[in-house]
Amino acid sequence: MSDTHDGEAGRDRGDKQASTTRTILEYVVLAVVAISVALLIQAFLVKPYRIPSESMEDTLLIGDRVLVDRISWRFSEPARGDIVVFHPPFAGPVLIKRIIGMPGDEISLAGDVVRVNGQALSEPYVRRVDGAPVPTEPFDNGLPWALQQPYVVPQGSYFVMGDNRVDSGDSREFGPVSRGQLVGKAFARYWPPGRIGGMGAG
Repeated sequence: MSDTHDGEAGRDRGDKQASTTRTILEYVVLAVVAISVALLIQAFLVKPYRIPSESMEDTLLIGDRVLVDRISWRFSEPARGDIVVFHPPFAGPVLIKRIIGMPGDEISLAGDVVRVNGQALSEPYVRRVDGAPVPTEPFDNGLPWALQQPYVVPQGSYFVMGDNRVDSGDSREFGPVSRGQLVGKAFARYWPPGRIGGMGAG
């Protein structure tokens, strides 16, 4: 009788151990799948990005976190006013700015105001101080895209600027950004909680 009970108890312990092992294995598999899916989403669909500087104030503040759409441009083209993440034309981390000039556009400045193909560009997103937009000024670097003179954006490239025009290293400094350098379009702010929301074009 004792042998029978011992055998049954042993089988119960064995069954419980096997069940526990299966449960742990299932959790491990689920974790691996979840991590893999998250990595695939970041690689091909949507990637989070943290704002590192004040160049996009007041639209985006230091420490804001945004989601960047990496797939829609497979089916459409970037547009003026899009906030874009891109690889700069120099060694360094990705940057985030706003598209101001499209391929073939002539960009110029008149009275601290951006003009595109001779027409003043409406820019409600430019940072304001005491109710007035900060000026957009040329860079004094002697380069053709510094906007000391009108500049025509090359085909296949985009002219980008930060919304905080007085504190932004952008196309006035490093030139236009090619289509291949663009990573994606920032479409939503998800942190901090009090600033959650979408980001429309200008």
